[in-house]
Amino acid sequence: MAVQKLFGDIAVMKSFISQKVKKKGSHAGFGLFATTDIQKGERIVDFSTGTGSWIDTKQADALYDAGNDYIIQTDDNLFFAAANDAELEDADFINHSCDPNCGIRGSLEIVAMRDIAAGEEITFDYAMSESSDLQMECSCSSAHCRRVITGDDWKIPALQEKYAQYFSDYLKQKIRRKEYS
Repeated sequence: MAVQKLFGDIAVMKSFISQKVKKKGSHAGFGLFATTDIQKGERIVDFSTGTGSWIDTKQADALYDAGNDYIIQTDDNLFFAAANDAELEDADFINHSCDPNCGIRGSLEIVAMRDIAAGEEITFDYAMSESSDLQMECSCSSAHCRRVITGDDWKIPALQEKYAQYFSDYLKQKIRRKEYS
């Protein structure tokens, strides 16, 4: 159930976040961590239940350039973002990993791809949702680290096979239409 947060006289619904996770310090500043075991398929976060802004590519690029990377792409020119401090919530602190334990169901729901043990950081691969001009250095330190994350990583055949059911609906459609060849 989403929790309400009051801003003045306005009640704002927060994104669903599992009671099995908690925000705390990580190698990337902050992250979400499992406080108890989580089973494969469990919903961890659902941004569609909370507050955020629908923005276009130009606005997303401006936010990213300003240091705000709490953004998830949902179509070619459409992003869902915590565009200001009032929209930022604990659910936004899911970090990237090249060896993630979570994936995407639909467009804005993060689910466990495998069983997750208490203490593990909750992560997903940005290749599951991103097809923009993104390019960032990766610091995940996994054995499978790609070192640089780009908006074209969803086109990598090995990732398409690995994440087949965990790509966002938007990218699943692009893959079905073979928009990467």
